Amino acid sequence: MTELENIERDKSKKSGWKTAVNSLGPVLVTLLTLGLVIEVSFRLFYQLIPIEVCASDPIIGTYTCQPYFEYDKPVRIGYRYIPNFKLEGLWNPANPYLANSENSTAPSDRDDSFEYRFVTDDHGFPNEPAVWQDQYDIVIAGDSFTIRTAPTTWIERLEQHAGQEILTLGAPSWSTLNEAEAIRQFGLDKSPTYVLLMFFEGNDIINTQQYLERRDSGLDWRAFDMQGVSWYRRLLTPHFAAYFWQKLFPTEPEAAPDYRYPVAASTEAGLIETVFKDIHLLPLSADYETLAASDEFTAVKSTLIALNEEVAAQGAQLVVVYIPSKEHVLWSRIWDPEDVNNVLERTVTVTLSNGDSGHLQWEPRYLSFDKFGETSQAQERLMADFTAESGIQFLNLSPIFWEQSIQQGELYHYGDPHWNQAGNDLAADAIWAFLQSVAE
Repeated sequence: MTELENIERDKSKKSGWKTAVNSLGPVLVTLLTLGLVIEVSFRLFYQLIPIEVCASDPIIGTYTCQPYFEYDKPVRIGYRYIPNFKLEGLWNPANPYLANSENSTAPSDRDDSFEYRFVTDDHGFPNEPAVWQDQYDIVIAGDSFTIRTAPTTWIERLEQHAGQEILTLGAPSWSTLNEAEAIRQFGLDKSPTYVLLMFFEGNDIINTQQYLERRDSGLDWRAFDMQGVSWYRRLLTPHFAAYFWQKLFPTEPEAAPDYRYPVAASTEAGLIETVFKDIHLLPLSADYETLAASDEFTAVKSTLIALNEEVAAQGAQLVVVYIPSKEHVLWSRIWDPEDVNNVLERTVTVTLSNGDSGHLQWEPRYLSFDKFGETSQAQERLMADFTAESGIQFLNLSPIFWEQSIQQGELYHYGDPHWNQAGNDLAADAIWAFLQSVAE
C-alpha cells in the first residue's frame, strides 16, 4: 500500500468517526437530557408518577413516590409527615395495585374514586385545624388506619359521636412501638380521658421487628433502608423506561393469565369480590405459641404494659383497639375451591430464628386449610389473652366486622386493604359504644 493510499485510508477513518460522532452525539445528548428531565420533573411533581412505577421497587415506592416524610434520629417515632402537608385529588381504592403490585388480579372496570383530601397539622400529624390545642379528650395513635380512606373517616365520625376534641397521631406502617412513642411524646401532656392505640393484625407484628432493627442500628429510618442500595436503583428513569417499554410493546402471554384475584366471599348481602394483600397473610399464618415466644410480641407486651402505667399515671384510660384485616374477616366465607387454594398458596410456615425463641421468620411452605383456619385466629386470641392478664382495656373489632360483613356486605375496599365508608362508620360506632361502656 502506497503512502498516498495510507493517507486516504486515515482520512476515511477520521471521516467515519466524525460522522458517527456527529450522528450519535446528538442522540446521546438527547437521551441524557430526556433522562434528566424525567428524573428532575417527576421528583418535583411526584404525584404524577404512575402507580405502576411506584410499585416497581419498594425503594422508589417508599422514598421517591412519598417524599413527604421526615425522620427522627435516634429512632423514636421513626417518621411522620412533614408539617402542613396537603394532598388533594381523585383516589380510586379499587385499584388492585394498592394491594399487590404484580399482575395477579383479573382486569376490572370497577372504579370507586372519590374526592380525596388529606392534610397534616403543624406537627406533621393528620389533624385539622393545623394548630394544636393544649388539651384533648381523646388521643389516638395508629398506622394507615388513621389516614383518610373514605369521604368521612372513622375519627371524624367518632368526634361527631363524642362531641369531644380528638388528637390523632399516626403514619402508614407504624407498629405498636412507633405508636407508643408518639403517645409519650405528644399525647400524655394533653390530659386526655382516653388514649386509643390501634393494633392492626395485618402488619403490626412484622413492623415491630423493623422498628427494633432500625432503632438499634443508630441510623434514622431512611438511612437504614438505603444501606447498600445502588445509585442506579435509586433513579426513576430506568423504572420509567421499563414502564414505557411495556406500554409500547406489551408482551403477549403464552397462555391466558392464571389470576389469583379477586376472590369471592359469600354473605347474606351477596358475594363480595375483593383483592387480598398477600403480606397480610403472613402474620395470620403464625400459630399461637410461635407468636407468643417471639421477640416481636415480647416487645409489644413490654411496651403496652409500660404505656398502660404511664397513661394511668396521667389519670387517663388506655384502650387497645384490635383491627382485623379483611383477609381474616372474609376467610371463613370463601368457599370456592379455586379461591381457597389461591389464598392458601400465599400462606407461609412461620418459625422462630433460634428454634424456640428469637424473631419471626418464614419460608414459602403454605399451610393446609385446617391449619390456616387455626392460625388465622391466633394473633387475635393472643392479644385478647395478654390484655386480659395485664388489665388493659381491649376492644376486639374482629367479631363485629365478621358479623356485619355477613349482614351488610363490603366493609373494606376492593383493592385497598382499608375500610370503605361503611367500615369507617362501623368502627366509629363500635369504638364509641365501647368508650361509653367503659365510662359507666
